[in-house]
Amino acid sequence: MIMNAEFEYFRAGQGMPDSQLLGVSGADGFFFFRIQTFHMAEIHRYAPQRTPGSHAHNVFHIVFYTADNDRNRIVLNGAETETLPGTLVMTAPGDSHSFQALMPGKTVYHELTFSLENASDVFCGDWNQLMTYYSGVDDVAIPAVTLLDESGMAALDKHFRHLGNLLKDLSGSMLPVFNDVMSMFEFLYSGVFMKKDLARKVNALDNVKIFIEKHFNEDLNLKDLGYRFFMSPEHLCRKFKDAYGVSPLKYAVELKISTAQNMLLHSEQSIKEISDRLGFSDVYAFSKSFKKNTGIPPGQYRDSGN
Repeated sequence: MIMNAEFEYFRAGQGMPDSQLLGVSGADGFFFFRIQTFHMAEIHRYAPQRTPGSHAHNVFHIVFYTADNDRNRIVLNGAETETLPGTLVMTAPGDSHSFQALMPGKTVYHELTFSLENASDVFCGDWNQLMTYYSGVDDVAIPAVTLLDESGMAALDKHFRHLGNLLKDLSGSMLPVFNDVMSMFEFLYSGVFMKKDLARKVNALDNVKIFIEKHFNEDLNLKDLGYRFFMSPEHLCRKFKDAYGVSPLKYAVELKISTAQNMLLHSEQSIKEISDRLGFSDVYAFSKSFKKNTGIPPGQYRDSGN
């Protein structure tokens, strides 16, 4: 069995009434909101003997790859798509997809699947149309794939877990369930998509620079930076160097060395401790990089008191 879930709270047919609160009224009539499936920490393990087959159906998916997800790939609308922890995938009716892992490892995600139906038809609009109905704002642009930051990951995980706790017991009023779904939509609209839209209006390279300044002691690479800021690695490197006179990774190294100089002169931490805190693989790598950038080893720099 490839798929299993830590919690599987709900499948259609468990007696939940359709929601008018979340329904939409369009040119083809009124469509009732219906939850189809809800999973927590669903796991797909790579199975080389099986070829994942894409499929499409008349439902909306919200799929959130959790912090436990391995870096992997899935199929979305005929193309392979990378899934890092924090990847949010939004599919609409007609979008082909397969959430099975394409590479060794596993995918781990939360999933809310729902449809909008009436007695004779199914709403087959896209996410942009649906969010326009819910928000009352035209021209809402909802990307199929979004990479959330740490705060966004924590917030969406909380939304899923809160909704899951309500779906464990469907007795009593359904209002809290439907209110929770609407709260999740509001977070996605205001806390993710509108926030990212605003961020795109700020100089994208400034955002890259700020990110490096906050994470220079981590294992940064151009591929991840490009994925995070919606640029190819080559384009990002070229534009960053044009703007700041140095490549993104060289800038990260310069920040490490500058921080190391300060720590060597103004702290009693050992060279190994400084090396570890700044994210070097070992003391040798730290010493080599420090000497390359300053001309002298870190121990000699500390002794010189420069």
